[in-house]
Amino acid sequence: MLAEERETTGKPPTAKAFADFHIHTRFSRDSILTEEKFIEKAIERGLTHVAVTNHNNVEGAIAVRDKVAQLGLTDKLTVILGEEVSTADGEVVGIFLERTIPRGLSANETADEIHRQGGLVSIPHPFDPFRGSHIKEGPLRNLAEVGKIDMVEVFNCRVTLQRHNQEAADFAANYGIPGIAASDSHSSFEVAMAFNALPAFDTADGLKAGLPENDWHASRSTVFIHLTTRWAVWSNIVR
Repeated sequence: MLAEERETTGKPPTAKAFADFHIHTRFSRDSILTEEKFIEKAIERGLTHVAVTNHNNVEGAIAVRDKVAQLGLTDKLTVILGEEVSTADGEVVGIFLERTIPRGLSANETADEIHRQGGLVSIPHPFDPFRGSHIKEGPLRNLAEVGKIDMVEVFNCRVTLQRHNQEAADFAANYGIPGIAASDSHSSFEVAMAFNALPAFDTADGLKAGLPENDWHASRSTVFIHLTTRWAVWSNIVR
């Protein structure tokens, strides 16, 4: 379980959220994580808020949200609809979405559509050279300069070399953008490897207001974890 907040001032403790904003379930072809297993592990390990961000669809997030409701666990786990969008310039994550954003738009157009839906723009693993899908540096800096990025993954558990997480942290700091940690879970082993402890929130505006107080914790994935992704892709091909 994640550590509970403790106050030493004599005041009532502030309500906290323990959140992960980048998770893939079976609705991503490179994930082996079912709704039931994900919900079980998320609650068991102390997460209270999760953004399910499958590749190019919100249907996976809806499936998790509906399963949580079916199991009567909405008081334990808040599910945020999200999507990791394959833009023409690389991947951009939207959370607090209402519907799927089509792939292939520019990063700028995608950010506009996320905001049009009332969502927040998150940039995943922006400097990981081992993922050809990461956003290109020019469009990334353009988004930052016009204020269209709400948060940056300054620690992604699946980034192979820590210096590339540090590069993301430096980028976020230079532009004054809040940083988050993300498990980028594709399997049950990874759930809650990263979490963000911040004031409890129910809306995109509430999250945005609390991001400056975020206290994140995370550890990097092992090579074994990356093999689960390759297994998921292979198993989906041979079905």
